Amino acid sequence: MKIGEKRVLEWWELPGIEGREGFDEEILYLNEIAATSDLPRWALLVRDLFPRFGFEPCAHRFFDGLEQVLSMIGAGRPGPRLGGCGDVPVLVHLRLAEAGKNFLSWVEGKDGGEMGALLGAPTRKKLEAVRAVGEALLAFGRGWVAVDAVLESWAEQAKHGLTKALVDDDEAPLPQLLRHACSYNTLLNIRRLAESIGQEEIPQVHVCRAALMEMPKLAPERLGQLSLLLQTLPRWLKKQPPTDGVQAHIYALLGPHDPVREWLVASLYKTLKIWQTYLDGLHGRTRRWPSLI
Repeated sequence: MKIGEKRVLEWWELPGIEGREGFDEEILYLNEIAATSDLPRWALLVRDLFPRFGFEPCAHRFFDGLEQVLSMIGAGRPGPRLGGCGDVPVLVHLRLAEAGKNFLSWVEGKDGGEMGALLGAPTRKKLEAVRAVGEALLAFGRGWVAVDAVLESWAEQAKHGLTKALVDDDEAPLPQLLRHACSYNTLLNIRRLAESIGQEEIPQVHVCRAALMEMPKLAPERLGQLSLLLQTLPRWLKKQPPTDGVQAHIYALLGPHDPVREWLVASLYKTLKIWQTYLDGLHGRTRRWPSLI
């Protein structure tokens, strides 16, 4: 087997399946199609853009990226995709900068807006910690070199344990928040920083798995969107008519039926089922979705 062919078949090892022994019947079925069909290069490139680690439901623009993938299948060519790890929308950049200014405004004795209300009365510990947060948030727009410089500077000069705990380690709350600013709950994590600093406590931020765990409460519409796609893709594969205008829109994005698009849609359906099963496990749910076989 050629290296390229082996890569195509082992693509499934990354979405959370532990090795080839974890391949279920659906994945073996999809791999058999890939091995016996003359799939065009564009189809393999599009499948490489499907949701795996680095393109996950916790991302701000995960569903924008999914819609782009649907359009790529219909158009028959790959293209840029939003929603990957590190993809931070301009709006979030603006909100981070605004929060940074509010933190520093509070340090200067002004009200600090929403952040000021959460921080409460100033103390020496709070003033130092809040200045560090404000400077790091403002540095974010200038890139990681600027952020790292601010974090390293505060790790060296901090006089209070609260500030040092905020910045001094990759797993510290502030570096974690900024390195996962692509998460849908980033602005809530900033509120968590302010609330905890207001109590002179070390904050906890929720990223990655923790962010996914709080999705039912914070963003139930995300679970609804994923469920909608999991209901729609099998109908398209079975050539059943759409049930409403939303499904009709998804059908239009996917384009005409042919063996290549059917393999791609089936593969996308499987990746989304893997994510949904993972999410259901986090939230204590068990559901069965239609099988590809």
